Amino acid sequence: MTETADENIRTRVLRKAAELAGIEVDVIDPESTLESIGLDSSDAVILAMEVEEVSGVEIDVGIFLRFETLVEAADEISRIVDGAQPAG
Repeated sequence: MTETADENIRTRVLRKAAELAGIEVDVIDPESTLESIGLDSSDAVILAMEVEEVSGVEIDVGIFLRFETLVEAADEISRIVDGAQPAG
């Protein structure tokens, strides 16, 4: 089964966040925030760069700060990459 683009972005965000936090990716639940896993705004920059590398689309690092959870941020990034207007 092939991962959709949305799933790929979500997976990349969560894997990179886990790597930066030094935790296993399965520790991150849908309610995890940057802060709850020990990350900060400088880590958000790294996450944005990771997504940009994968998608080829420039990502505003503020997405990781505006949205409550990592999953919400990843879903918003997916909408942006898919050409939709940002929700937030």
